[in-house]
Amino acid sequence: MFQDTYIDSLSIFLILALVFCSISIMFEFGFRLTRRFASSQISKAISPMATGLASLLAFILAITFSMAASKNDIRKQLVLKEANAVGTAILRTGLLDEPYRSQSRELLVKYVNIRVVEDQSQAKKLVNQVITESEQIQQDLWQIVVNAHHSSPPIQSMLYIDSLNIVFDIHSERVNYGLRGRIPLSIWITLTLLTFLTIALNGVQVSAQGKSRLLVAALPFAMSFSLVLTLIIELDRPVRSIIEISQQPLIDLRDSLNNEQQTRNTSP
Repeated sequence: MFQDTYIDSLSIFLILALVFCSISIMFEFGFRLTRRFASSQISKAISPMATGLASLLAFILAITFSMAASKNDIRKQLVLKEANAVGTAILRTGLLDEPYRSQSRELLVKYVNIRVVEDQSQAKKLVNQVITESEQIQQDLWQIVVNAHHSSPPIQSMLYIDSLNIVFDIHSERVNYGLRGRIPLSIWITLTLLTFLTIALNGVQVSAQGKSRLLVAALPFAMSFSLVLTLIIELDRPVRSIIEISQQPLIDLRDSLNNEQQTRNTSP
């Protein structure tokens, strides 16, 4: 089940502001700290260390962003796979005898309607409810197919059972990748420490060279790091603020099923 953490409850724009302020403070800390010492003793040694630390940070940022982006792609693919799997399962209900055919089809249509949450502002509130109701429907579908399997030749229901198993497996994958597949805390701690050390060391480097901290350069510098870190946080969150996982494959399946049902009801 989804448990809302503190970072997940914050607005992405508030997170951006917090990250930006933290980075700016670390830069200012490094700048002011160096003013207390003789800059000539520091300036000769600081440049290679700052370059090396910046390179290490870029490497960790690339790895972390790649992890978040790849999981985001997997989540998109799972939505499409689920729509295809449920659509196939609905078609294969025709292999069952009545009343199991109608019961299974009705539950699968209900399953699709539950899985589609178009209003993303309500997604966080509904996610646990959707998971609970989906798993209850899965149990009902399995009980129906067990009854059908015992009361009719097994070969008729085997293809449908395979489709149903795929639907159940994809549900588990979506829960794991969407809610539990987070970037490990150890990576976040490492990334945070490296970011702050790199920013502080850059402040030290600017101060050691006897240069003033021009806002026209310092602000874009801090903002660029803030945007990248905030983007990684947004990609890693189960319920997004600005980067949404498209539900269009499931929406198309739902609309197709509803249109088909309306056609059946209006036909003589």
